[in-house]
Amino acid sequence: MAKWQRIVSDLESDGVLLVQDGNHGEYRPRPTEFGENGTAFIRAADMKGGRVLFESAQKINEIARARVRKGIGAPYDVILSHKGTVGKVAFAPAASPPFVCSPQTTFWRSLNPEVIDPLYLYAFLQSEPFRAQLRARENESDMAAYVSLTEQRRLSVTVPPLEIQRAISGVLGALDGKIAANERLTEVALNLARALYSEASAQDGESTELGDVVSLRYGKALREPDRCPGAVPVYGCTGQVGWHDSALTACAGPVVGRKGANAGWISWAPRPCWVIDTAFFVELHKDYLSPELAFLVLESAQLSALVGDSAVPGLNREAAHRHSVRIPSRLVAPELDNRVRALMTRSTQAQEESRALAMLRDALLPQLMSGKLRVRDAEKIMEDAV
Repeated sequence: MAKWQRIVSDLESDGVLLVQDGNHGEYRPRPTEFGENGTAFIRAADMKGGRVLFESAQKINEIARARVRKGIGAPYDVILSHKGTVGKVAFAPAASPPFVCSPQTTFWRSLNPEVIDPLYLYAFLQSEPFRAQLRARENESDMAAYVSLTEQRRLSVTVPPLEIQRAISGVLGALDGKIAANERLTEVALNLARALYSEASAQDGESTELGDVVSLRYGKALREPDRCPGAVPVYGCTGQVGWHDSALTACAGPVVGRKGANAGWISWAPRPCWVIDTAFFVELHKDYLSPELAFLVLESAQLSALVGDSAVPGLNREAAHRHSVRIPSRLVAPELDNRVRALMTRSTQAQEESRALAMLRDALLPQLMSGKLRVRDAEKIMEDAV
């Protein structure tokens, strides 16, 4: 496999690859240039399950788009998040609308598909060997996790012969397709649960203070010895941020982010987890509200509106506890809970399956590239898994 290793800057010099991030400084879009229509401005938050969420991404107007000089995306680009949230990867399909990368994201573009297959490039950027390179560089500065464009161009890419690339992308593409389908199922299930909750709360609900429903509790810093990968999920202000192997758990249930632009952000944690000190977890007070319904209460509360505009914005717990929310009554809660729990359980199952498939993909890739595993054998493994 070493004979197929190429440095990104060399591939760019050969005209095979282009790696470029979004505009910084004076060319970056201004706050007044964002709106509901225009060109999608892709941030790390607009990447999920290998997809670029063009519809929900913020849009920049024609004035801002005309000023942009870098990061102008195209179909078949592979998008990589490199700042704050490092290592998210998404693929821009053939029917992609116009988009530009933010300074948080980089596009990796194959300029010669006969040398680097775009789908193979997408698969490689998700592989553990590539992620390991990112991890080794993301904390080299004293700012938030960040892998600069200069450092990205120092990374290496494994470029096997084209027939091997296409065989690999074919096998792994099927796994990614199933992962994407699970992401869509998750969204549908959660949206149905939200709709059921909203209808029940509006038709037969009551108003109360959030503090009567839950107490928000600070998470705890994770000790350095516990930071190695394991089976316990770790949640922070951007949702799940990793795994650790400590037997200790801080909570189970909804999680609330509290810092910066993510303050008030809600994530569902379906099993025991560790919540670090950039997030809250909740303690339930209403005995007839399940954790699932409490999650929907918190989501509907729109806590981000309570975040101040100080130099270091954050969610004030006392203000959040006094915040008015509408909750389903004791009369309708049991039936609502049964329906919501079924939907959220299905959503969780899909997410767990996606995690298992992603681990399988990461295990297959180096085996396929090294020739230790034949494509036909990988296809059989994939069929059994899917």
